[in-house]
Amino acid sequence: MTVVDIRSIFSQRNIELFDVGSSYIYYSEEKNEEGHNNLFILEYNRSTRKERLVTNYSLEDPTFVQHLFAFENTIVLILENGGNSMWLIELDKTTGMELNRRKIVCTGAFRSCMPLDSKHMIIYMGPDAANAEMFKQYSEITGCECLCYLYDLTTNVKHFVKNPLLAKLGTNNIKIMDVQGKKYLVLLDPFADEEIKKGYYDEQRWINADIRDNIWLCDLEVLERELEAGVESISKKRIVTADIKALARYMGIDGDKMYFRAKEFRTGIEKICSYDVFTNSIAIEAELKAPENGKTVFIIEEKPFSVFSVTQKDYETKVKGIINSNAELSYDNKLGQFISCIDNRYVVTRNTLVDEQTGDYVTSCSIYDSVEDRSESYVCKCMLKGSTLVLY
Repeated sequence: MTVVDIRSIFSQRNIELFDVGSSYIYYSEEKNEEGHNNLFILEYNRSTRKERLVTNYSLEDPTFVQHLFAFENTIVLILENGGNSMWLIELDKTTGMELNRRKIVCTGAFRSCMPLDSKHMIIYMGPDAANAEMFKQYSEITGCECLCYLYDLTTNVKHFVKNPLLAKLGTNNIKIMDVQGKKYLVLLDPFADEEIKKGYYDEQRWINADIRDNIWLCDLEVLERELEAGVESISKKRIVTADIKALARYMGIDGDKMYFRAKEFRTGIEKICSYDVFTNSIAIEAELKAPENGKTVFIIEEKPFSVFSVTQKDYETKVKGIINSNAELSYDNKLGQFISCIDNRYVVTRNTLVDEQTGDYVTSCSIYDSVEDRSESYVCKCMLKGSTLVLY
């Protein structure tokens, strides 16, 4: 495990990390100076331990919310306030120079956005007062709550997405999979949440509809061409499906495998399975069985993928690695909530404390070394990426 401690730089500063790399860490900081809101984008060099200003902006609209996305050579900044327009600014990561600045106007009110790659952004817009009737009619026809757009940063053209599946999903149900340099989109299409689907299973004798969870796979390059061409039916492959008798839910990605949780309602048996992009095969990785004693939850690390069984007893928490981990250890409950276990040895936890002087809630994180049986706690935020823990 690598610990990057940059608390001294950020003491008394409110910063948000958006990219943790092997050499640099990128983050944003918003300040109010002389009545003006300013946004700073900064870089921390992990070798020299020095901070560098990439660029800064004066936020004329105090309601602006920023969304930052980092790529190999660029940073994309989206500024929006929930209205029908947003600013998209593309920056050179090294010089801070603006490569692109556009005001994007869409129909409706901003809901969410995500990059598909460094040159394509997908944007979701929901109902607003001016277009309430149009959205109502659109929803009745398509079953979709939002409009979806693909924005091309190279041509500065936005394309209306006609495919109802993409329009329905939203950014939370779209995952990007990079398999040896080739990118895919994993489209998560669950019927409903687990309790609702189980309710349909219990009452299935009254139901004729096709109640089904689906997970689809798309070649990203092909999909982008199709969306730019305005096609309604996209090229996709259904890689996982579960009808009314079972449940299928995405869990994470690791290399050329996508992992999902499968549960049969009749028996209650629950398993973690994987889908291999190259072989198109599905394999059972583990069955989820909770110990009889104690309160057990299964903690999933989405990327890189790992699964832990975490059982809380009266005074201690037991951790056992289920997939991609051989950890088997325990720690004192006083250290807080389990976040992850690194190198089968180090447990990272989070705790919320009350400042006795101010009454404010403060966040602390702890690192427990199970080999040396010692722990260290820090009053700060933390971010975990792979085997690197950043304290800030």
